[in-house]
Amino acid sequence: MRNIEVTAKTVEQAIEKGLQMLGVERADIEYKVINEGSMLKKAVVEIYTFANEEEREEFKKENNKKNEIKLIKKEETSVDIPMEGVEEVTEIATSFLEGLLANMKIEGTITRGVRNGDIVFKVNGENINNLIGYHGETLEAVQYIVNTIVRAKVKNYHKKVYIDVENYRRKRQESVEQLAEKMAKKVIATKRSIKLEPMNSYERKAIHFVLSGIEHIGTHSEGVEPNRCLVIDYIE
Repeated sequence: MRNIEVTAKTVEQAIEKGLQMLGVERADIEYKVINEGSMLKKAVVEIYTFANEEEREEFKKENNKKNEIKLIKKEETSVDIPMEGVEEVTEIATSFLEGLLANMKIEGTITRGVRNGDIVFKVNGENINNLIGYHGETLEAVQYIVNTIVRAKVKNYHKKVYIDVENYRRKRQESVEQLAEKMAKKVIATKRSIKLEPMNSYERKAIHFVLSGIEHIGTHSEGVEPNRCLVIDYIE
């Protein structure tokens, strides 16, 4: 088996270019579309030729297993940490969390990060599961208190503060993002909306973010807390 990677303005042009390079007919090749191409990017196609028909059939059999819908981003955006009021928020949140850890007799560290444009305070330490609670209920309560204090004391900060303990929230986020991508592929295949299970605002925002800009996919939230759900829609 031989393969080459070809770039051109469109997929069809890349295939024709590859046929000329290999000196073969269309019926003699199989191909994979690596990138569909856009106004800013060229299409990329991988073209395969085979020594015999058995080799070709084996290739087709193997690749049919992988023949699944790909989520194509229309554009990528970067989000920086919001600066106004950040230092005040950091001082308030850190002070509260340090006091909480001291009262619970937990030795831990607190670091500040950013996720999707929001500040995330990450707490790590030994025997810290009590700060997470059953299905994250204690963690949600701590986060609610921190946000209430921040809203009362820092008038010029309009984003939300998130608290993560031992990457619990991050692991949960990765899980719901994987679910969202899987459901988005199903929405594209069926052209029908899908409503996900109730999730907290952090998880819904993570899904909004990871699916934003994907062709034919839109998202919105429905319902009232704590039963607010995210809906993945098909867009023509």
